[in-house]
Amino acid sequence: MLIKLYRVLFSIFSPILRLYFYARCLYGKDKKESVKNHFGIATVERPQGKLIWIHAASIGESTSALTFINHIKKQLPDLNILITTITVTSAEILQPKIAKIPNCFHQFVVADNPSWIKKFMDYWKMDAAVFLESEIWPNTISEVHERSIPLFLLNARLSPRSFKRWSYFKNTFGQILRKFTCILAQSDIDCERYASFSPENTKRIDNLKHANAILACNEDLLATFKKICAGKIVFTVASTHEKEEDVILEAHKKLRKKYDIVTIIIPRHLTRVKRVCEIIKNHDCSFALRSEIDENSKCEIYCVDTFGEVGTFFRLADICFVGASLVEVGGHNIYEPVALGKPVLFGPHMENALEVSDFLKEKEVGFEVNSSDDICDTFERLLSGNTLKNIRERALSITKNNALNQIDEIMQLQKILS
Repeated sequence: MLIKLYRVLFSIFSPILRLYFYARCLYGKDKKESVKNHFGIATVERPQGKLIWIHAASIGESTSALTFINHIKKQLPDLNILITTITVTSAEILQPKIAKIPNCFHQFVVADNPSWIKKFMDYWKMDAAVFLESEIWPNTISEVHERSIPLFLLNARLSPRSFKRWSYFKNTFGQILRKFTCILAQSDIDCERYASFSPENTKRIDNLKHANAILACNEDLLATFKKICAGKIVFTVASTHEKEEDVILEAHKKLRKKYDIVTIIIPRHLTRVKRVCEIIKNHDCSFALRSEIDENSKCEIYCVDTFGEVGTFFRLADICFVGASLVEVGGHNIYEPVALGKPVLFGPHMENALEVSDFLKEKEVGFEVNSSDDICDTFERLLSGNTLKNIRERALSITKNNALNQIDEIMQLQKILS
């Protein structure tokens, strides 16, 4: 009953939804030339041959999707791959990377409107579909299922908030989840949560994010910043959200009393750069934008306003912090700096990756902080003696997982798509 109501409401409010997507273009959250993708209208030609549709909502999921795509391509080089995302940021990061992959192309995802989905499905005629992490769109899932297309939820996670919300509609959510061919959960707790709704098709795999290639490095930029930051302690703060910069800057001001420190802030969304600059000004710190620096820059704060350079600034860092964790967002990928041998700080709100945060804390390469004072205390410990060197050795000894082999064994995509 609830699914039918949801379906009807989406159809009724289609005109408003259409206006909403066009309005997003005014704020840089969509593009005029591709907003029609949301209405099921393709902007690239569908090539001949087998095709798999992979949907990844945003930046984190897109990185895992890319790992998955490269893996599939090694096995099925002639396969066509359609990857969809929701955000402009993820698309801008993905597009230059998938441009190097034959028969791989990007579109923005179709909205969960029944008529638009049919148009999308009729055009693309995919042979399999894979959603990343927590993408649960009832109308889309139903349409894929009705066409008998194998559908997988890969690296599945279910936050405590979503789990609680869906528990009120357990039968309805179970009906939706049972339409997946298989749900591959990224942790024990996520597996338990999904299995409570749909035990028959839920399986546990290692977290795919830990199989991602290490982040890319701009060697010229790294060399430039090494000159700028020579002799200084570098604190790289990545993927920050509103209110987190205030905590970081308070910590920076306390730390600069004892250390010659440079803090590099990389907002999660570059649309916030102007706002972050205002926050830095309010804290009375000297700063510059990454796009405006040269080798003679002498500031205590640098705000990164360019795409795809997190890996460079993680390599530059002595200590890293990953955001969405001091506020109730649920945390981002704290494994990325560790894979480069760096200690990572994060806040208490790691609901999206509890097993990862617990694992890194256990290995003493990840450190939970709750305030600016906590950050300062942790700096004191990490900068004493050979602590950073020892952490680097421990971090680099943490081997990548077996997720890709597990995916092959469970999903058997080579059999489905060959």
